[in-house]
Amino acid sequence: MEVQLSVLNTSDTPIYKQLYDQIAFQVIRGELSGGYCLPPIRTLAGQLGVSVISIKRAWEELERDGYINTMVGRGCFVAYLSYDERMQKREALALEKFSECAAVFRALGMSREDALALVLKNY
Repeated sequence: MEVQLSVLNTSDTPIYKQLYDQIAFQVIRGELSGGYCLPPIRTLAGQLGVSVISIKRAWEELERDGYINTMVGRGCFVAYLSYDERMQKREALALEKFSECAAVFRALGMSREDALALVLKNY
């Protein structure tokens, strides 16, 4: 098991959010299990060629949302989550992403039926 991370500097999504999503998704899918030690912030920043501040912010938000735990002097570790807790986080994250898409559909003037048809066509 190893964390898989990449960033797109050309993306409209901030780097910390790209990292947050990748870690959260890997935890939810069970690819990163409880107790897994995440790479040190400075090491990861160097590997990805990004600011330490971006990594730190992602880690802070992941901890706030219960995906990781920080132990001073030891590092950051994936939180131990039950299957039910992972499924609750999956639903909450999917709903957050869907809400963003729904706002775009509405801004484009799409009906519910058109939006649903588009989602089903591309799922």
